[in-house]
Amino acid sequence: MPAVISSTIHFSENYYYIDLDALVKVFPHIKENKNLRFYIIELRNEAGKLVKRFKPFKELKLKTGKSNLIQPPYYRVILIIPESIASQFNIGNNYRITIVVTACNGKPFLPLEFKSISDNEGYDNERVFEYFSRIEASLLSLSLEQPLLNMAVSYLWDAYARLEENDIEGARTSIRNSLRVIKEKFIPKIEVVEEAEDFPKNLKNLVNNLREFTEYGGPHPGPAPRSTTEMIILMTTELIRYLAKMLEDKTISLKTMEGSEAVV
Repeated sequence: MPAVISSTIHFSENYYYIDLDALVKVFPHIKENKNLRFYIIELRNEAGKLVKRFKPFKELKLKTGKSNLIQPPYYRVILIIPESIASQFNIGNNYRITIVVTACNGKPFLPLEFKSISDNEGYDNERVFEYFSRIEASLLSLSLEQPLLNMAVSYLWDAYARLEENDIEGARTSIRNSLRVIKEKFIPKIEVVEEAEDFPKNLKNLVNNLREFTEYGGPHPGPAPRSTTEMIILMTTELIRYLAKMLEDKTISLKTMEGSEAVV
């Protein structure tokens, strides 16, 4: 359940931070000294003027802490932004940052949907959805516990980033890597009931067909069309969503294979 949060940035001593009180009320397992994985969507200055909207969204992993502004035993959980990160992104005091939190201590938020977290300042987080491209929304909603599927999604994020930089060929390479993870690492581990024994073979054929859209059978006049690349990213994303749902519903399971190697 990726959580969309927009919060004011404050400065204390030698670091910046944002208050996570609204997020903790929804997810009370988020406490101090946890690692949060999130994407920065946009940054606005103290006057509300847009400083930068990140395309693609910028992924970060930062640690939570606790606010010292409230008397013990009460405290608020905060997300600490080191000065190095603040300098990198030109973050200032009383700036407004919008982020999408996707995991806490390596554990993704589930199920596969967005959760808008309203803060005490009445900021309308729903409006940030207007800035999500179809690819971004699809990829952000894939918060997965299955490592191989997560790896496949990471390649798709790379494909999207390259697409935004107009590196079409690089994007297609990343898509092929994503499909390779599914074909060579995920499918061989699938276990199904007897009446569905053809499922892995059919799935492999589907992946091969998708890969054909990213490969060429000979000389071609120039870069592949952007629209085709977008289509394959979206189709691969939906395939991963489908496989994740099958695992969740126990329609399929994964066997443990001795000597299996991690994909790099």
